[in-house]
Amino acid sequence: MSDPLPTGGDRLALAFARTHDILHPDPLAKAGSQTMRNRPDTEDIADHGAAKESLPAACGCVVDGEGRVVEVDGGEAGSGSSSRRITDLVPALDAAAFAGLRAAVDAAPACVLRIDIPSPGGSVIALRLSRIDAPASRYRVDVEQADSRAGYRERLEQRLAFERLIAALSTELIHAPSERLDGLIEQALGRIGREFAVDRAYLFRFSADRRTQSNTHEWVEEGITREAEHLQDVPMTHFPWLMEEMLAGRAVHVPVVTALPDVAATERGEFIREGIRSLVLVPFGSADRMEGFIGFDSVRRERHWAPDILLGLQLVGQMFFNAFRAQEMAERLTRLAFHDPLTGMGNRRFLGERLSDALERSQREQLKLAVILIDLDDFKLVNDSYGHSLGDDILKTAASRLSATVRVPDTVARLGGDEFVVVAEVAGIDAVSHLVERLFEAMLEPVQLRGVTFALRMSVGIALFPDDGATAETLLRQADTAMYAAKVEGKNRSAFFTPGMTRDSRAALRLRHDLRLAIERDEITPWYQPRVALPSRQVIGFEALARWNHPRRGLLLPSNFLDLAQRSGVIGRIDLCILAHALSDLAGWRQHHPDCRISVNLDAADLQDEALIERLQQMLTSAGDAAEGIEIEITESSLMRDIDQASAMLTRLRRAAPALKVAIDDFGSGYSSLAYLGRLPVTTLKIDRGFTAELGRDSPAGGNRRSARAIIHSIIDLGRSLGLHVVAEGVETAAQAEELCELGCLEAQGFLFSAAVPPATAAKLLDHGTSAVDP
Repeated sequence: MSDPLPTGGDRLALAFARTHDILHPDPLAKAGSQTMRNRPDTEDIADHGAAKESLPAACGCVVDGEGRVVEVDGGEAGSGSSSRRITDLVPALDAAAFAGLRAAVDAAPACVLRIDIPSPGGSVIALRLSRIDAPASRYRVDVEQADSRAGYRERLEQRLAFERLIAALSTELIHAPSERLDGLIEQALGRIGREFAVDRAYLFRFSADRRTQSNTHEWVEEGITREAEHLQDVPMTHFPWLMEEMLAGRAVHVPVVTALPDVAATERGEFIREGIRSLVLVPFGSADRMEGFIGFDSVRRERHWAPDILLGLQLVGQMFFNAFRAQEMAERLTRLAFHDPLTGMGNRRFLGERLSDALERSQREQLKLAVILIDLDDFKLVNDSYGHSLGDDILKTAASRLSATVRVPDTVARLGGDEFVVVAEVAGIDAVSHLVERLFEAMLEPVQLRGVTFALRMSVGIALFPDDGATAETLLRQADTAMYAAKVEGKNRSAFFTPGMTRDSRAALRLRHDLRLAIERDEITPWYQPRVALPSRQVIGFEALARWNHPRRGLLLPSNFLDLAQRSGVIGRIDLCILAHALSDLAGWRQHHPDCRISVNLDAADLQDEALIERLQQMLTSAGDAAEGIEIEITESSLMRDIDQASAMLTRLRRAAPALKVAIDDFGSGYSSLAYLGRLPVTTLKIDRGFTAELGRDSPAGGNRRSARAIIHSIIDLGRSLGLHVVAEGVETAAQAEELCELGCLEAQGFLFSAAVPPATAAKLLDHGTSAVDP
């Protein structure tokens, strides 16, 4: 029963308006208003006392639709009772109020209405009204008089107990760890369900897109069937009426399921299937967005919920909602602290904790542990050429592939920049090798982004516990050393840490570090070796050769750093730097020497890197007329690594700069088949210096000289027949120059004419010839 209110009419109207507003809101609201207007006060009841019989402690009767008593307990109403009405037995219940109650019972024939009505003298009238299934509209009325103070005290204690329960559960749930929240919610549902003697308590949550709902938590009384497993990802449209109420934030109270109107036919059928006789559903969420609802089912009997209890259940719903929000906030903060926002994988802090846990377990269980450090090759070039937005997309792709490759127990994290770490328990070196092979295989497929194709290459270093170290810091440092060793050996490969790496690689690592700084500081610039016309020896162009002006070691020749640059994956960036300087110098020189050309070396590996080719293409396009004097020079042996790729990229460059020349360096150094020349957009052949060196020699090397002359003569004839320009390299003596002239070679370069010189000296050579160079 509900708590008594100060007056009977107010209590009567409020109780029934709140109890049955879902079934018939308008008539009951009207009946409630009418009751409140016409309610008798205490004095009115006293004035009518003479005409009305006193109320017995307990009685029961049957009345008709007009409220006339037609039967009392023990038999039919006597002749003297024909004028007796229910309002005579219960003076606080006037005709209008009874009409409202009757309408409510007619709407839910199986429902038993229970109402507390205060009466004079400090007592409470407990009234029960139900409809009798009979041809005539008859109603059963049971009236009992009780001490209002005792009843009020009992119900107040129940309410306070409920409020204390909510407060305790709220505190427990808000501070619950994420991993315990689900279990605590089901325990809370059970405590509330037992408090109100229901048979099932549950919680539904809506999906983020509001398309489905799922029964995420459930408690059932012993002997009651669980329904949660049948109610997962249920379309919201499956229960249209119910979801309209829930999404609007309106509680649904159904004292009698079978009395649900046809507008809720789907819901009525589902409730009946589940054996539910009465239920109450209360939504929870924010004011503008409901997130789910809690529900309480009565299976064994029909019952109604008093308004104050419905309000308490709304507080319960918000209690769960607050717990979910607290959990989401904690998870968000944890994610920010332990996860990389770009890739979604663990960050350095996450790696530190997982690696420490893995080491502790490995030490305890005597397991081997592999720390695998991965660095993407040439990634900075992507950022420099295409911007960080595209670079971020590549990082996300690489992270996704790595995460999909490792096993569930393994840890994968982004250490920072383009570095990732995998931590895995392994049986031995073979298991590590297989894992690393899978990681490389995951990177094989080129990445297609924004119309550009990228090849994902990486250098991998591996350190093992306990062989290479016993702490997280040591293992990461050893894996890093092994990774750099892999880069020194050439990119896109892996290396296991060995003790000698630390000693042997220090100098190389220092130089490698200096090399990266040199590129950023523009310390690597071109010097120019003249190319001269034979036999006039007029300077007609240059080959740009890299020189490193090291801040401590002075001027370094290519032999001191280009191999390291190639193994470190920065040779492409150096090639672009040299080209940028050459274009700048050439633009000035061609103002007075319009036929001047500069050949710039390009590593064949650059042709595999579309990002670098795109950047090179942009440089040539923006250089304007200066690009017409550029010749790209690539060694014959490196071209043969992937002739199709080389052909495609060189053709693409010539489209960007149609006057661009392409030279094959070291031509004739070992490839017997010349069919590839027809597949490449070649304009120049540069005779390998090994053949030039054999010219001008006397016996006993005469045999080699004859062979060299024959090869050079064949190359010159081949060039002439194909319309290609031919240049001899490595000319060091006047005899070699004379013999080349005899063979028909028209252009040469070498120390006979000049070594490579700074740009200022090269400008003098254009104006005054090789005599401008000091002997």
